[in-house]
Amino acid sequence: MLNQYILPFSLAFILSLVFTPFVRRWAIKKKFFDLPSPRKVHGIPIPRLGGVAIFGSFLLIILGYLIFASDKLVFVSEKILGIDKNLFGVLLGAIILIGAGIYDDIKGLTPAKKFIFQILAAIIVAAFGIRIWWITNPFGGNIVLGAFSPIFVVLWILLMINVVNWLDGLDGLATGVSGIAATVLFFLCLNPTVSQPATALLCIVVAGAALGFLPFNFNPARIFLGDSGSMFLGFMLAVFAIISGGKVATAALVLGIPIFDAIWVILRRLFNKKAPWKADKKHLHHRFLIVGLGQKPAVLLLYFIAIVFGIISLYLGSLGKFWALIFLFGFMILLSLILIFLERLKNAKQNT
Repeated sequence: MLNQYILPFSLAFILSLVFTPFVRRWAIKKKFFDLPSPRKVHGIPIPRLGGVAIFGSFLLIILGYLIFASDKLVFVSEKILGIDKNLFGVLLGAIILIGAGIYDDIKGLTPAKKFIFQILAAIIVAAFGIRIWWITNPFGGNIVLGAFSPIFVVLWILLMINVVNWLDGLDGLATGVSGIAATVLFFLCLNPTVSQPATALLCIVVAGAALGFLPFNFNPARIFLGDSGSMFLGFMLAVFAIISGGKVATAALVLGIPIFDAIWVILRRLFNKKAPWKADKKHLHHRFLIVGLGQKPAVLLLYFIAIVFGIISLYLGSLGKFWALIFLFGFMILLSLILIFLERLKNAKQNT
């Protein structure tokens, strides 16, 4: 069964590997740089728009399947312009986000305007029929969402878009973790109890495109994802978690650390009477650097955590995933407290 997915993964990986240098040279020529600032960790201008290479690779392969093997991309029986209705909504939402992300990478968008595009993309996905009808109760039975299903879908997509966007603070971090998450969701879709071959195909294409971009994005990065890339990856992971049998808990485990970190940061900013979208260097991955851990070790550690919890999630039932999330939350709190303590200890030594 895995053999049929080797080709799309390889093509996505190779296309992304080939497209990225061209996008990088074009961004340098047009001077589309991510400039250094006090809230960023890079010290020299780095070209962005890496999302163009990832999305371009993804789109080419999906179009190829739609032309030559459209039966591989069927989610529901209803079609729009010859394309599966659910897939049409996903592609339309992705195009909106990519367009907004490119504009933001080149011209700049205010957080409010960016959020409007995110909401629009999420609403389109829900409007084209993608739903989570119920959430499995880890202690037995199901929690039926009913009329709240579209609202849940929109909120989940918005959360994931911004989690991956905020995760893009160290070289290769968001790209690598997204590639890991897409791969875990791919294997989940192949599970006989889920059996979502069309979703598995989308997952493995996104994984290949992200991992093909990673050699250029890993420290020292030669090109950044930009908002075009981080928003696209977050959007796709959110959708995969919904249409892979509604396995939101699996995605939450793989991306547990950045999700809890995002919630932590939002609450901290609100408590300090600051706007939740106001960027700073207080994310968990930034604290690793503050206490003296280099970018590569910090990123590799977070890769390792994502892989471990991703593998665990594939073998756990609903109750097991619930307790794993509780454990991960506790681990996140403990790790944050340790890093804060080490940060204060380091500051105290510097002040003596």
